[in-house]
Amino acid sequence: MKKTPGIRTYLILSHGLLLTISLVAIGFIWSHSEYQVVTQELQKLMSERATLLSNIVAHELAESRGLEFRGVDSTHIPLERDMTAVYIDLTGFPYELTPGSVSSQDAELLLELNSKYHVSHGNITTLLVMDNGSSSVYAASPVFDSQAQQVGTVCLLLPIGYLDGYITRLRWLLAGVVIVVTLLSVGVSTLLTNYFSRHFSRAQELAATVANGDYHLRIPESGPDELRNLSHYLNHMAEELQEQLKMRQTLLANVAHELARPLAGLQLGIESLRKGAVRDPDLSDELLVNMQQTVQRLSSLVDDITLSALPKTKPLELHRQLIDVEPFLKGLSTRFLPLAEARGLRLEVRVEAGLPPINIDEKRVHQIVGNLMDNAIKFTPHDGVIRLSAERAGEHQVLIAIHDSGSGIDPKELENIFEPFYQGDIGRRVKQGMGLGLAIAHQLAVAHGGDLFLKNHQDGGVIAVLTLPIDFP
Repeated sequence: MKKTPGIRTYLILSHGLLLTISLVAIGFIWSHSEYQVVTQELQKLMSERATLLSNIVAHELAESRGLEFRGVDSTHIPLERDMTAVYIDLTGFPYELTPGSVSSQDAELLLELNSKYHVSHGNITTLLVMDNGSSSVYAASPVFDSQAQQVGTVCLLLPIGYLDGYITRLRWLLAGVVIVVTLLSVGVSTLLTNYFSRHFSRAQELAATVANGDYHLRIPESGPDELRNLSHYLNHMAEELQEQLKMRQTLLANVAHELARPLAGLQLGIESLRKGAVRDPDLSDELLVNMQQTVQRLSSLVDDITLSALPKTKPLELHRQLIDVEPFLKGLSTRFLPLAEARGLRLEVRVEAGLPPINIDEKRVHQIVGNLMDNAIKFTPHDGVIRLSAERAGEHQVLIAIHDSGSGIDPKELENIFEPFYQGDIGRRVKQGMGLGLAIAHQLAVAHGGDLFLKNHQDGGVIAVLTLPIDFP
């Protein structure tokens, strides 16, 4: 199989890449936004400075009684150290407002800008990018005389190369932070990925073990909810498979045991008939009756196995019809009467008068009560009594009870009595059958909307109580 990167590698790379891209994008957007905010504030500041200087220049011009400009004292106006300020009259002649700070190149540049951005009313402020790549903020404000006639323009120029350097340093700092945070995120991601990977590896190990037919391994149910639920479901799956394997092995062993004796009886009957028993009417009739009963027992065995093999999630299909309780129970007792008498047992039937019909699958309820009667006959000693009764239980149920006169059941066994293949360890109960009868009876009772339970009777023996609804929606 081709070796490919594991989920751990993909998680670490994806986390690191996602965080790096996010931080770079955030840093770039923030630094760009910061640059715009700073330049906007500088432009606002330059506009205010230009307005103040234009007012001062206008006042100086008015005091000079004419247009003979004698110089402006701007020392009381705070100007940035690198700012260049000039007054340009209508003839295009520049006057320094910051003596000694205007070079010939700056003067030429300001004259060019004044010509390009002529101001007639409001101020002008703009951000310039020079040929050498440096940036500057240019601001201009018109100057008016006492008759509101424009006599010139105040121009300001502030280089902001230091701002570019500041933003560059800021971006490098952000780059360093991105690298450090990315390394930390990769480290944290590695730790978290290793943590989750250990849980997934355990789940993978359990799945591989189950695939190989070993259902004994269990994994810890710990960690976040998703991992804990996954571990729980995998453990439950392994337990179910282990239980099914155990039941299948038990079923196969019991089927082999249960089939051996009736098949041997059938084989003996066939051999007897072949050797001449068929010529004796009484003997052949007895052999055929026994063989027929054996076939019926095998058919019941197959039916029990089929019911026990149904998935728990698949509902049992019932064919319901209204059945009168009294004739139903008396017919069933007639079936078991010869077997009870052969064992020296007395069978009593008591049905409460006026019981309404019940909506049931006659074949399945016959199977339930038949299993209960069969157990009662098996485990009741000679000269014992078996009482089959039926009565009303509330407005919506009928109660059918089978009470034997045996030695009862250990209370510990009652907890597991309806488990498939459970046969108990009580000395009085000789192990016989497959241990499916009570489990199937309970399954059929619940499918009818009723219930089945066994308990030790206060007068001795065991009483099996079956409740069935009078009507079922």
